[in-house]
Amino acid sequence: MMKTLGKILLLALALAVMAAWLVVLRLKDVAAPVLVVYGLLLLGLVIGLLWPGVYGRRLARARVGWFLGVPAGLGTLGLYFAVVFYIADIPVLLGLAAAASLAGAMVAGSRGRRDVAKPAASRSRRVFVLGGVGVALGALSGLSAGWVERHRQNQPARAGKEREEAIRAPGGRQRMTDGAVRVFPPHTGDTVVTFGQFYGGLDGWEGPNGYLRTLLDKATITVPVYAYLVDHPRHGVMMIDAGIHWEQAHDHDGYYNHNAMVSRLLSDRDEYTMTTEQDLRVRLARLGYDVKDVTTVFLTHVHDDHAGGLRHLPQATVTLDRRDWDHGVLYPYSFDLVKDKLTFPRFDSGAFHAFPESQDHFGDGSVILLPTPGHSPGHMCVLLRMDDGNALFTGDTLYTLPHLAVDQVRQMTIGGTDTVHQLDAARRIQDLLTSAPTTVPLFAHDNTPYQLDAVESVLSQGIPGTAGIRRLRRHMSTVLTPDWRLRPGHRPQFVPEQARVEFR
Repeated sequence: MMKTLGKILLLALALAVMAAWLVVLRLKDVAAPVLVVYGLLLLGLVIGLLWPGVYGRRLARARVGWFLGVPAGLGTLGLYFAVVFYIADIPVLLGLAAAASLAGAMVAGSRGRRDVAKPAASRSRRVFVLGGVGVALGALSGLSAGWVERHRQNQPARAGKEREEAIRAPGGRQRMTDGAVRVFPPHTGDTVVTFGQFYGGLDGWEGPNGYLRTLLDKATITVPVYAYLVDHPRHGVMMIDAGIHWEQAHDHDGYYNHNAMVSRLLSDRDEYTMTTEQDLRVRLARLGYDVKDVTTVFLTHVHDDHAGGLRHLPQATVTLDRRDWDHGVLYPYSFDLVKDKLTFPRFDSGAFHAFPESQDHFGDGSVILLPTPGHSPGHMCVLLRMDDGNALFTGDTLYTLPHLAVDQVRQMTIGGTDTVHQLDAARRIQDLLTSAPTTVPLFAHDNTPYQLDAVESVLSQGIPGTAGIRRLRRHMSTVLTPDWRLRPGHRPQFVPEQARVEFR
């Protein structure tokens, strides 16, 4: 009875491990039919090892191992190298192979002493070969560690040369210091997301069901990642969010291997892309700034596509909602260089338009922080007073301009009270924009003409001016009605043949 119970427990454990591994492979875009065949092979192997008689008396465990174990092992190895392998694994894999060979030599030597029927020369030769292979693999493991480290160092070195060339290329500008408030929209790379995650909040993409669908649905689109540079005559150079880091796009596995809690097994190595020109250091330099000029970063929330660039800004003070720091899903490595320079607003400056709480950060009304929880526990929006109007940085409360029509277009939400809070924040933003006609929203991931045509053009010199503010508001009115409904021709539709979004 106890033996049977033990086997059942082992089967349950094996099934849990198999399920987790299959989920990882699905995250890595392995085709579903391949996973079905591979999963059945693993299941058959486990059952055959625990209950070999289930396949007939003649099929002992050794034969189960040959007929099912070998193909399952080769399949596992092939899938690992196809979708999980990273160059830093080479010394580890060689070390494991060395340990296995040395262990085999020890076993062969131990058995040889008991098996007097085999010639001593044959026993010694087997031990010698296995031991020699183990020693050789161990030496290769040690040597490869240095090669891997040099390879990893050469990558950023080559990127650094390309970055310097991009910074020196013709067309850069000088920083203007004429006392005006300037805002620039650096495009710091792109992220790949599922269409439903970005636009399917009203089609079942909510809560656990939404997260499950991100694993199964591979209808992906590429959307931009924007951070915003603010040059303020009184408060210096600031940023709203920090975008992504070069390593996230070009050494993804290495970046996320810095913390065991965020394994590369659970993230998509192709989730970010970045050209040399989109590197935050290049973007700022081309505008006449240096990343070292940035003294303050207002972080709308701790998600890594907004916080990765903090590694370029170790000198900056980072302001974020304490609830996000305590309870948000953050990656510590992104914050490692600024974790001792964090400040947390108390939101004790009273009501601001439709928001019952706010924080007048500098005490002069120039920067107002507005709590907008929902997308994350402590998400916040930032309102900046400019010379001719106000800019409202929405973070991820709303991804794009059409998302302001929250009853028609909605991103995936966490579910429960978090969804309620996010929708409440969205409606408060609607009310603020209605009551403040010279306030314009600026988004972090807008892939619509509002960002690509209007915002990029209006903020090309950093100063929108009265005409620029009016142009952005006019664009809003061509997309949205006064009661925040989409006008015809602006509903997002996925085009599978081209893996992109059209607005119809």
